[in-house]
Amino acid sequence: MTTREDILRELELMPLWSLRNPLPTLLELPVSDLPIELAHTPVAESIALPTVDVPVWQYLRSEDDDYLFALAKSVGADEALLLRNIFMAMGIKVTAAPIKSLEEAREFHPKIVVALGESIAQYLLQTSRSLDDLRGVVHASAGISLIATYDLSHLLQHWQDKAKAWEDLCLARQSLQNI
Repeated sequence: MTTREDILRELELMPLWSLRNPLPTLLELPVSDLPIELAHTPVAESIALPTVDVPVWQYLRSEDDDYLFALAKSVGADEALLLRNIFMAMGIKVTAAPIKSLEEAREFHPKIVVALGESIAQYLLQTSRSLDDLRGVVHASAGISLIATYDLSHLLQHWQDKAKAWEDLCLARQSLQNI
C-alpha cells in the first residue's frame, strides 16, 4: 500500500512540500498572542453574540479616546491582522472597549466613530441606505461624528476596495484634525 509520503516522493514534492497547519481563529488564540490589544475584553462574550433586539458588536477605541471602531461581526486571524495593519498605518494604538451601544460610548467621549461594515453603519445611523451612499461623508450620530467604510472580511475578499476604505480612514483622520 502506498502512503502519502510515497506519492509525494514519486512526484518529487518530498521533502520540500509539507502540509500547513490551518491558521487559528481569533477565539483559538491565547490571550497573550492576540494580534491586537483584546486582552482586556472577554473575547467570547464581546465578539458576535447575537441578541434578540440589539446586535452585539465589538468596539475598539484608541488609547487617547479619539477614535471608536465598531466591528459588525467576529474577527478572525486574517481580519485581526488587517485591522492591526490599519491601526499601524493610521498611527494609533487601540484598546478593547467592551461596550454594546453608541450611547455607552459617550462615557469615553470619542471624537470619531468608524463603522466597519454596512450593517453596523445602518444601525448606528438608523437608516437603510447602502454603504456606497454612506461612505465618504461625515455623519452626525448622537452628537458624535461617524464615518462608514467596508468591513474587514469584504476588504480581504475585494482588495480593490482597500483604496476606498483608506480614503474613508483619511477622512476620519482629517475630520479629527478639524474638530
